[in-house]
Amino acid sequence: MSTIANVITDIRVEVQDSDSTRFSSDTTHILPLVKQAIRRANRVIQRNHLQFGKKKAALTTVYGQAHVDLPTDFDVELSLWNTDSRKKLTLKTEDEYEEMSSSATFDSWYLDVENSRILLKGTPGSAVNLVLYYFPVIDPSAYDTSTTMPWGGRLDDIVARYVSLRLQNIDEMNLTVDTQLLADLETQIIESYRPLNPTMIERAGWVD
Repeated sequence: MSTIANVITDIRVEVQDSDSTRFSSDTTHILPLVKQAIRRANRVIQRNHLQFGKKKAALTTVYGQAHVDLPTDFDVELSLWNTDSRKKLTLKTEDEYEEMSSSATFDSWYLDVENSRILLKGTPGSAVNLVLYYFPVIDPSAYDTSTTMPWGGRLDDIVARYVSLRLQNIDEMNLTVDTQLLADLETQIIESYRPLNPTMIERAGWVD
């Protein structure tokens, strides 16, 4: 698995700085741009629901307890399933959740991000197995050059190319170019990985 240092080596080849005389690898030049690229790539993955960025966690309810804790790396929810009944629980807004009776059927939930919990409407009377699909936190703020690149290396080349072009544009300070590079980053990620997303096939109905 590649590290940020490996990606920076590729970047230096792109910007013709293999002897490290122009750009430093630490917090001054390249590393901050790599971190920024990772943050931007992460939002592209989330907005487009790309498969390789998703995770799932097995959760179990506790008798008489109307909540379960979120995974520690939780960032954005996708869906919550009752695996015992093989049914998807309905995510409610705060208004919808508060309007429901406490004795409601156990089939709805509310995302209590402040307390890192899933609130369940209809306290389960026994241990119930749940599966939460979600996007995990990708926070590069503490990354250094020895950190392993996220997403199993899938975006290493795209990140390296993006950072290389950003470095080449530093002298010009052209914001239009930066905007174009950001759009290109998103396009490359989507075109590379959206085909891996599952698609629904509409079958002919009785009126077709």
